[in-house]
Amino acid sequence: MRKLQAMLVDDEPLALRRLARALEAVDGVKVVAQLSSARRAVEAIAREELDLLFLDISMPGLDGFELLHQLPPERRPAVIFVTAHDAHAVRAFGVDAVDYLLKPVAPERLAEAVDRARVWLRGHARAEEEAAQALAALDSLWAYRHREFVRVRIEDVEWVSAEGDYVRLHGADGGGLMRMTLSALEGRLDPELFLRVHRSAICRRTAITGVRRKATGALTATLASGAEVPVGRSFAGGLRALLQLV
Repeated sequence: MRKLQAMLVDDEPLALRRLARALEAVDGVKVVAQLSSARRAVEAIAREELDLLFLDISMPGLDGFELLHQLPPERRPAVIFVTAHDAHAVRAFGVDAVDYLLKPVAPERLAEAVDRARVWLRGHARAEEEAAQALAALDSLWAYRHREFVRVRIEDVEWVSAEGDYVRLHGADGGGLMRMTLSALEGRLDPELFLRVHRSAICRRTAITGVRRKATGALTATLASGAEVPVGRSFAGGLRALLQLV
């Protein structure tokens, strides 16, 4: 059985040491990093190949939930919250956490949480495989342009913007309009090729050439065509990982 690669994030060094020692007794887990800074953890997760993230919630700077919001979906491991308070349990499962452990963590609950993580990881692996098979067949989209429906090749789409219940495809061939929400289209696009940068915009990864901050403080992504696309704060983590920004 392959050992799960785990990272521990807690601003209390003593809590980190206790959890690391407790995990030594759990079969199939290898602790590869222990971090007391949530901001450093965001950068480390972008580099490491992780299976498990043991995460405290109340931390200075970024809390546990804010840390998760900065992770690109494709880099997110199974998450087990480890906290001294039970007030955030409902919210934790709302962000698809595998488990929610209260300090001090009982050994049997820790082992149970790791077992749940294995089930979660197997389920996501199957879902990713099925999605990859579906995406392999998606090479074009039908869109409305100039009073007719046209086939727009996926490889010609530079970016996509939301327009209410519609999305507009932007590309060298003129793109087009589709009756579909941006989230629904995001689920059909290959995440290896496209990146959500804003609640109203998705960009082709290879089309992004830079990022700049306007005088207002807002971030925009510059594309190869010269187009500028707004970058939402909650999506900036994925863009930083793509551009390897510090």
